[in-house]
Amino acid sequence: MLLSIIIAAYNVEAFIEKCILSCYDENLYRNIEILVVDDGSTDQTLQEILRMKADNQNLNIIQQKNQGLGASRNVGVRNANGKYVWMIDGDDYIEPGCLEVIVENIKQDLDLYCINYNVSDESGKVLYKAYPDNYINSILSGSEYYVLNYEKNYTWQYIFRKDLFLKNNIVFKERINMQDSEILPKILFYVKTVKYLDLIGYNYVQYRNSFTNTQDAGKRYKYFQSIIEVRNSLVKFGKTIEAHDPELYLGIQKKLESLKQIVFNHLVFYKYKNEDFIKNIDLLEKADFFPIKAQTTGKMHLVKWGLNNFPRLTNLVLNLKKK
Repeated sequence: MLLSIIIAAYNVEAFIEKCILSCYDENLYRNIEILVVDDGSTDQTLQEILRMKADNQNLNIIQQKNQGLGASRNVGVRNANGKYVWMIDGDDYIEPGCLEVIVENIKQDLDLYCINYNVSDESGKVLYKAYPDNYINSILSGSEYYVLNYEKNYTWQYIFRKDLFLKNNIVFKERINMQDSEILPKILFYVKTVKYLDLIGYNYVQYRNSFTNTQDAGKRYKYFQSIIEVRNSLVKFGKTIEAHDPELYLGIQKKLESLKQIVFNHLVFYKYKNEDFIKNIDLLEKADFFPIKAQTTGKMHLVKWGLNNFPRLTNLVLNLKKK
C-alpha cells in the first residue's frame, strides 16, 4: 500500500460524505487506503461513515472516545497501512484528479511532498490559492524548505513518509490548537528531500463558526494558551538543534517572530468584552507576549502603542469600529 489518507472526523455529519468521496479513485484502489478516525462524534458522523463503508472495501474506520485532533492523527498514523500518510480534515475535501499525480510522485520515494491548495468559503467559492504557479522547482532539504515556508504549516498540505513519525517517535501534541506549527520543524529536522507538487490538491474550507474564527471568549483564551505552548515548545526544540542545523534554527526564529504577529492580529481583529480582553492580556503578559512586540507600520503602529499603554481603552475603541 502506497498511501493512507487519514481523515480526522468529529461532528462533521454535513461534510464527511463529500470529504470521503473526494478520496475515491477507482483506478488507484490498490494503492490507496482511506482511514477515518471518528473522534467520539455526537452527531451522525459515524453513521454516515459506516453507510459509506458498505460500498468501499478500501475505507477503514477507527472509533475512539473524544480526544481531540492530535490524538486522532496519532492513532491514524499508528494504524495506517500506507508507506506514506496524508492527514486531512473531515470538513475539507481533496481536489478532483490530484490523487493520480500524487501517487505517481510518491513512487520516487522522497521523504515529503507538499501540495498547493485552495482556500474556499462555505459556498465552495475559491477565495485564493496558497502559492503562485511554479513556486518551487527544485528538491529541497527539510531545513531549506522550512526557512522559505515557516508561515504555512498546515498538516494537510503535506504527504509524509510514515516512518518519519514512527522511527523518530514524533507525535502530535494533544488538546492544543496550532499543533501543526508545533510539530512541523521537528519532522523537517529528519527530512532530507522535499518536493513541491505544482498542483491544487486540497480545498481548505473556512467556516464562520470554526475554532479559529470563533468569538467565544473561552475558545479565544484557549487559542492564546496554545500559542504560548507552541512558542515554548519551539524555543526548547530550537536550543537542541541550533548547533546541528543552523538553517532550521533560523526558520524557527522566523516562526517565533510570526507568532508575535498572530497574537497582535487576534487581539485587534476579534471582538472581546473588556473583562475577557484583560484576562487575555494578563495571560499574555505572564508569558512575555505582552507588551505587544509584533512589527507594525502606519495605523497598526498606533494601535499597538494604544494596546501596550491603554489596553482597556484601546479595546473599547476597536470594538466600536467592529459594530
